[in-house]
Amino acid sequence: MTTTITGATGIDNIKAATGAVLQVIQSVNTTYLQSTSTSFVDSGLTGTITPSSTTSKILVMISAGLGNTTQSTNNNIQIVRGSTTVYTNSRIMFSSAGHAHNMQSFQYLDSPSSTAAITYKLQLKIDAGAIRFNDSSGGTPTSTITLMEIAG
Repeated sequence: MTTTITGATGIDNIKAATGAVLQVIQSVNTTYLQSTSTSFVDSGLTGTITPSSTTSKILVMISAGLGNTTQSTNNNIQIVRGSTTVYTNSRIMFSSAGHAHNMQSFQYLDSPSSTAAITYKLQLKIDAGAIRFNDSSGGTPTSTITLMEIAG
């Protein structure tokens, strides 16, 4: 860790070492969504973080309860920063249809180069059937998005 001490009163500025976690934000979503859209739609899972430096990276971690009414079809997700897609996974398949509820995890390390508030969100689409987000037939669903600011 690098410490810069200035002025007569002590520490005015502390710079964290590269790779240090500066802040963690988590949002939780328990709302059910079923979609038959073949275009990406918002899941309702979002998180907002304000980086302290333009050199910071944001680690986006998503744990989402997903299912589909059709077995062995492609389910697609994407992580969006503002209106920019930063991550896409288009080969998520489930071994059973109906109310199958599978927890899926996705991670992406983003370099937004900004100190403005940034909103990340999860979007979904299907190739066939209906994708289900937070299907409650197997219990109480909880999907999360966790944003970690990493010092650059």
